[in-house]
Amino acid sequence: MKFLFAVISLSLMALTSCDNTSKSQKKHINEAQVKEAFIEINKAYIEVEDRQIDDYLNRRQWNFNRTQSGLRYLIYKQGVGNGIATESVVRIEYTVSLIRGEVLYSSATDGDKVIVVDKTEEPSGLHEALHLMKVGDRAKLVIPSYLAYGLLGDEKKIPAKATLFYDVFVKEVR
Repeated sequence: MKFLFAVISLSLMALTSCDNTSKSQKKHINEAQVKEAFIEINKAYIEVEDRQIDDYLNRRQWNFNRTQSGLRYLIYKQGVGNGIATESVVRIEYTVSLIRGEVLYSSATDGDKVIVVDKTEEPSGLHEALHLMKVGDRAKLVIPSYLAYGLLGDEKKIPAKATLFYDVFVKEVR
């Protein structure tokens, strides 16, 4: 967190420093500086969130796989059949919770979810995980906020910048 505050502070100092450029040039430079500052802040936030997820899993000695994007997954019961492809229609039983264990959504209260892989408006991390699964698989997923609902949450139950924990059972693939 200290790193994130340092990046923000340095960015603000750079944006408010004096120079002798014209007003239109200064505006252009400042816009570029602001954009670069936000990119750096976002990178720093992703690094912090990834480190926090890894620490959380390590403390519990959970051996999750990690994809290049940052999705963590553990298939704890193997199913049968072929993998799931783009545009497959998948019916899943699921539970979505926060790191502190608070259940936000689940099949028990909301019914099973039907997803068209890579088409339905679900977190990109869930779509990525489904590509790694097949019918009958049961998996635990840790989806960082940048692969879930990001800075805003879902404006219902999922808060801003939330790391989500999914427990997924693939019931059917068409």
